[in-house]
Amino acid sequence: MNMKKIVAMLLALCMIVSVFAACGGDTTSTSTSTSTSTSTSTSTSVSTPDDDEEKVVDTYTYNSYAESLGTNWNPHTWEMNADSAISGYVLAPLADLTIKDSEAGEYQWIFVAAEDIIDVTADCQDDLTKYNVTLPEGVTADQVTESYVYEIKLRPEMMWEDGTPINADSYIYSMQQMLAPEMKNYRANNYYSGESALAGAYNYFYSDAENVYKTVLELGYPTIQAALDDGQTVYLDMWDFFGLQGATDADGNECPQYVDITDEHVYIDPADNSEVSAAAIWAAYASYLEVGAGYDADMVVELKNEAFGTTWDAVGLYKVDDYTIRYVCQTAYAYDYFLTSCTSNWLVHEELYESCKDTSGSLVTSTYNTSAETTLSCYAYRIESLEDDKQIVYVQNENYWEYEKDEDGNLTSTTFFEVDGEFQPQFQTQKIVVDVMDSDAAKLAFLSGELDDWTPAADEVVEYTTSDQLYQVDETYTMRLFFHTNLDSLKKMDESGNTNSVVLSNEKFRKAMSFAINRAEFVTATAGYKAAYSMLSSLYFYNVYEDPTSIYRNTDQAKQAIVNVYGVKYGEGELYASLDEAYNSITGYNVTEAKALFTEACAELVAEGLYTEGEPIVIQMGWMAGSMDSSNTQQVTLLNKYMNEALEGTGFGTIELKALDSLNDRYKDVYNGVYAIGWGAWGGAAFYPFTMFQVYCDDDYVTYIHEGGCWDPSVETLTLNVNGEDVTMTWKAWSGCMAGTGAYATADFDTKLSILAGMEENLIEKYYFIPVCTTTACSMLSYKLSYFTEDYNIMYGFGGIRLMSHNYTDAEWAEYVAEQNGEIAY
Repeated sequence: MNMKKIVAMLLALCMIVSVFAACGGDTTSTSTSTSTSTSTSTSTSVSTPDDDEEKVVDTYTYNSYAESLGTNWNPHTWEMNADSAISGYVLAPLADLTIKDSEAGEYQWIFVAAEDIIDVTADCQDDLTKYNVTLPEGVTADQVTESYVYEIKLRPEMMWEDGTPINADSYIYSMQQMLAPEMKNYRANNYYSGESALAGAYNYFYSDAENVYKTVLELGYPTIQAALDDGQTVYLDMWDFFGLQGATDADGNECPQYVDITDEHVYIDPADNSEVSAAAIWAAYASYLEVGAGYDADMVVELKNEAFGTTWDAVGLYKVDDYTIRYVCQTAYAYDYFLTSCTSNWLVHEELYESCKDTSGSLVTSTYNTSAETTLSCYAYRIESLEDDKQIVYVQNENYWEYEKDEDGNLTSTTFFEVDGEFQPQFQTQKIVVDVMDSDAAKLAFLSGELDDWTPAADEVVEYTTSDQLYQVDETYTMRLFFHTNLDSLKKMDESGNTNSVVLSNEKFRKAMSFAINRAEFVTATAGYKAAYSMLSSLYFYNVYEDPTSIYRNTDQAKQAIVNVYGVKYGEGELYASLDEAYNSITGYNVTEAKALFTEACAELVAEGLYTEGEPIVIQMGWMAGSMDSSNTQQVTLLNKYMNEALEGTGFGTIELKALDSLNDRYKDVYNGVYAIGWGAWGGAAFYPFTMFQVYCDDDYVTYIHEGGCWDPSVETLTLNVNGEDVTMTWKAWSGCMAGTGAYATADFDTKLSILAGMEENLIEKYYFIPVCTTTACSMLSYKLSYFTEDYNIMYGFGGIRLMSHNYTDAEWAEYVAEQNGEIAY
């Protein structure tokens, strides 16, 4: 979950996708910006019947670029932001957010693929029982009048680009495929779990197996060996743990997903042709598969599946008439939040989807939306051509309902809603060309007028800080160093690649690392990065639909949490008189404190026999999926500088943090103990931060806990004082307590803010990760184009490509570029 350029994605369609589901990922730029040397048209000649002269028709092309193109924009299986950028042009959302009053910063909901969405819970209370929704304790179905059942009235004008109509049956079929037990689609979790879960969807999704698998910790065993000693058969998830899905043995037999850890049968790892068996893996890792080690997530016990045999009629999505469906939520989901989930769509073209299926493997898969040939659009643009790793070209979709043809046959459109009190021209861009190129090539193309946007590198932004064409947008992502702290696995790493990485098992050592980082200097290495010393940035809103100023970071609870973390005192007789003064003083940088902590850590590690004073420390870091650039290199150089300055005179030797790039999955590599340190981001959930901690604590919510090599939040407990009462729950329980039917789901905001702040404070103080900076997207826009508004708003960006306008036709722009001798000054 990695990998984007937010400005370009907002340009794409200003879609807010999964704003409630936090996600982690690369922050490597993949701007959707492109060169047009081979594709920009200048004019079109049209013959008219009235005279012999040819009429020149204006054309408008948006030229962008990307460092890579998406490879799978199937709404059921996409993973990368590069994929969702493509779907943003071709898959219409049910609902969307756009500008109502740009001067006042007011947004409005519009219905796109839907004609209307209505809360009909009061009239459909029988559905609550029929689909077995989860009601709050003590509440019966006849007492519930809102937030469970939503009627989606579909727009009859909607059709696919080939003219195939889209109706209620289309949506029912598409959801059946999304949740198909035999497919196990990656994005199905948006519909069987979380706030927008369909009633009954979880049981249906897992209905095809007679048995399910639970980790030994979930069953109460302290170790794998304890489970074995109790007579349990323990299995290893060979697909997840070792990536062996599709691997075979010497006779061509496929590797099953779950294999008994005593099974010595050998399979061939396709990555390096090595021989692998479950028994060999178990033997290698048995020594440190202990509580909190995190390795046991793929070591499981087989149990009877209570959902076995669940059929589609148990799922709360059904057809009312040809253009109406009802969506029954598993738990209460407020109207505005439900609309936000509708800014994405699960719709697929039935005939094409079926033709793309592959039933030869253990799971049914589909190549739908992986090429131009396997893609059909139902939105404003369609794919005209696609060359893998080279270029994608979009043109207007003439079968999209918002378009009309003018007298010259051009597709034109005006908003069906008022913006700034008027109906505005929209979708002026007729063609979008995205070429694959690196940043250096993109810069040259942008400055020569061939590109319409460009993302400057860190050391280039300063050249354009006074330019009106530079746009900088804050993102929710917080970049952090995250760790694997299990002592036994650190010892293993020290046998191969690392030296003395065992020091990371000491909490004081990790805390000292945090205090050693000069974040104010660090962020100068990367364009737009901002110093961070908390988990949640200033983009998290706790009541955004009723109060657009309700920023979590500005609350007293959030400020107090961070003041506590960094030990800043305020009040009578202290340096700072107020909470605000104390909070505003925090930089996260304190070399004196770092040295003191390093000194204490050294003494403890030496006393434990884990470290010999003065020895050097070498630790490999899983840094990024792409290749290191100058910004990344400078970041790592600064980290090494900070650590060695703080380590001097503490008893430790020098440290070398070695960043590794071009990694397949550094998050999982850190989790599995391949690397002791990772570098990456968590973000999202901007409009409901109260569920943010599920990505850190709930292994039912995410595939695996990134910090799983440090602890087990389903076992470890936390005590918080809630409204004057000490309450103790597991971290996993706390992370979900304000969602669905959680204990505090209906609590007032003061209570929720107190819980959220308490979790943030206590989790930071574990130092299983160190927040370092938040990200921004910096982009240059050519003079050829203008956003509808210059004032960015998290609800609608700058207005997106829907409202973006062209200041030049293609022919006029070519003429302007020629006048500038192919050198545009910004």
